[in-house]
Amino acid sequence: MDEESEIEPVSETEELIGDTESYQTEVPPTEGAFGKYLREYRLLNSLLISLGTIVGIIGFMLAWTIIVPVGEESGSDFGDAGAPAQQQQQEKQKVVKLMQRQKKAQPTSQQTFKTTAVSDISLPDFNELDVKDLAPVVEATPPPMSQSATMNNQKMKSALKGVTLSLPKVMQQRCDPKKRMERLRSGGGKPSTEAAIVKGLKWLKEVQDKDGGWGLQDMNSQEKPFRYRNNSFHRDGMTALSLLAFLGHCELQDSPEFGKTVQNAINFITATPPDKLANRDESGTFLGLRGGSTTDMQFAAYSHAIRSYALCEAYTMTKIPKIKEYATRAVNLIIEGQNPNGGWGYGFGRGVAAAVDLSLSSWCVQALKAAALTGIQFKGLDESMDKAISYVKKCQEKGSGKFKYTPEGNDAARYGGPSRGSITGAGVLCLQVWKEAKSQEAKKGLEFIVQNRLVDSWSKVDAYEWYYHAQACFQSTGALSGIFWREWNKNFQEVVAAGQQENGRWELGLHFHGESAIFRHALTVLMLEVYYRYAPMSKV
Repeated sequence: MDEESEIEPVSETEELIGDTESYQTEVPPTEGAFGKYLREYRLLNSLLISLGTIVGIIGFMLAWTIIVPVGEESGSDFGDAGAPAQQQQQEKQKVVKLMQRQKKAQPTSQQTFKTTAVSDISLPDFNELDVKDLAPVVEATPPPMSQSATMNNQKMKSALKGVTLSLPKVMQQRCDPKKRMERLRSGGGKPSTEAAIVKGLKWLKEVQDKDGGWGLQDMNSQEKPFRYRNNSFHRDGMTALSLLAFLGHCELQDSPEFGKTVQNAINFITATPPDKLANRDESGTFLGLRGGSTTDMQFAAYSHAIRSYALCEAYTMTKIPKIKEYATRAVNLIIEGQNPNGGWGYGFGRGVAAAVDLSLSSWCVQALKAAALTGIQFKGLDESMDKAISYVKKCQEKGSGKFKYTPEGNDAARYGGPSRGSITGAGVLCLQVWKEAKSQEAKKGLEFIVQNRLVDSWSKVDAYEWYYHAQACFQSTGALSGIFWREWNKNFQEVVAAGQQENGRWELGLHFHGESAIFRHALTVLMLEVYYRYAPMSKV
């Protein structure tokens, strides 16, 4: 539109106004640039105004949050004034009462143990052990227990807090009183068996010597003083075997009932060097164990093997640093003393003429297995065990499945008669603890045991034989079948219980070579602990 067309409407309006005198007219103000802008951009302006309002509200809220912090704990005027004074006082009284109840619930006395310069015994450190998951464990509902037993379990749980999870899985069930009873029940055991075990441990506690060892009060099969009771080898062996019986029930230094007994036993077996029997030449070459007569060499070998077994298990369960050193040196001596044929002989003789047999070799295998569970790295342990298993297999008689004392079968010359197969359980157990639990040799050995070695009265029981047979049959449940254990366990508990006297000691059964009262008794406690001492293990 041009300028002329813009002016023309105004002239027409003025003319119309001039002709009409009855109207009072007023010229509208001229529209400015800003007004024109608002008129032409009304929608845009509305949007800008709305956006500005929203931004302003948000900014105001943020500013309020920053400037006025409500309820701050730093003393702001807007903070919570807290509960009334009366209510605060009531809360304090509740806390005080709670603390008093907790204090009353704690034991009123605390076990403390003093150590000597010879044996530095410290409280265990459970953080170093490498926990191994070796075998599944079957659990069942525990049998009902008396009130006194429940109270004792509570004490044990307090004393053994943290122990169970620090152990290899095959050993964990022994340390929780509830799970121990569950394992007993699931394995076909009875509460009376657990009572017999505790009663047996009490007898061992009573006959412990003042220096912490066992043996000075030992008796022979005629109930007369055992002729080797003062022999240091015999005492080392009996102390180690007795300690194993306590450890099998998870009795440690802080045990409510047997803590001092266990502490003194540990002191005793760590009072002399673990490799004190090693005989070496000037170059350091191992020549065998120190000793004189054949009997001394026999005692020395058995004593060292059983002592090594106890040292390894004690370290696994207590983590006492000194025991680790002793266990390491003791086990290294067993590895070093192995005969080239894979077994171990009296005095750890290494020549072809050495008196190597399955009985002694079985204790060495048990010691090495216990060493494998410590978490300590032993040079040559695997190779030593592999050689030992090869030797054990050679000791089995073809056809019958029974094991003999020696591969050559000269049992008659050494032991006064043909082999009865009483050592069969030892051979089977060696196979079970090291890679051969499912082997045909193990199966045939188990068949021989349940077919030929069961008896119906304690007077016919060879405790040394049954110590192995019970373990072999129980361990078979984890690798082969439960049939062997079910057959063994039919009368096992009743037969063993019948031999326990009122004072807790087991009377003489069938006499066996090297028997003494403490030896027989400790073996019997260990065979009854089979239900939970080691869970069935089918791998290394």
